[in-house]
Amino acid sequence: MRVRTGIIGLDELAGGGFPDNTVNLLSGPAGSAKSLFGMQYVYNGAVENDDTGIFITLEESRDSVLRAAGAYGMGLEKLEKSGKLHLLDFGEIRADIDMNEEMELGVVSFKNLRDFLEKHISKTGANRLVIDSISAIGLYYSNMEELRRELFAFCRFLKSQKVTSLLITEAMGSQKTRFDVEQFVADSIISLGYENVDGEYRRTITIYKMRFTKHEPYKHPFLITNSGIEIDHQEIIY
Repeated sequence: MRVRTGIIGLDELAGGGFPDNTVNLLSGPAGSAKSLFGMQYVYNGAVENDDTGIFITLEESRDSVLRAAGAYGMGLEKLEKSGKLHLLDFGEIRADIDMNEEMELGVVSFKNLRDFLEKHISKTGANRLVIDSISAIGLYYSNMEELRRELFAFCRFLKSQKVTSLLITEAMGSQKTRFDVEQFVADSIISLGYENVDGEYRRTITIYKMRFTKHEPYKHPFLITNSGIEIDHQEIIY
């Protein structure tokens, strides 16, 4: 079964969408439209497929996400009122979890988030989840081995909850991800870029990995229009 993203051009590249009940990783540098991609994934799911989604923002404020979505015609507040979308920020997570040292320090661990989500996925019946971004969670861990172990456990937890998840992370230099471990635990890796192509800066998308899928492995251009991301799945950038 496929979970359609509704993002123009992406489902054509990915065999119809994300395989259901998978953990999908989206990476890219600052300003590459990662958050917009995540917003479209949960918004389109609610509007086009009657899916219920949770969007967790750990870096931007709730008001900032609502304003950004509104600029592309996505009325998230209306979907919230109908119960089809739940937009949660760090402040709401903080209020819901027992205070402890890490929360006092202003960061959240994967265990904190797992405890929070276990209750909220059950309560809302959500089948789509976006976390923007797990780079913020990674700051809690002092060594990469612990981070990888906890991220692995978190991904197993997400699959046990029967949600199709999109985890957003930041690309750093030549690394595809912030901590260079996230890609080893995800079912798919999608990379967004903004690069010089024959003297012209273009936004690009590449699916590097997608389990259970015969996907397009090439780099394709995309535009940001008034309604969001639109990928040209027919043009290949070499």
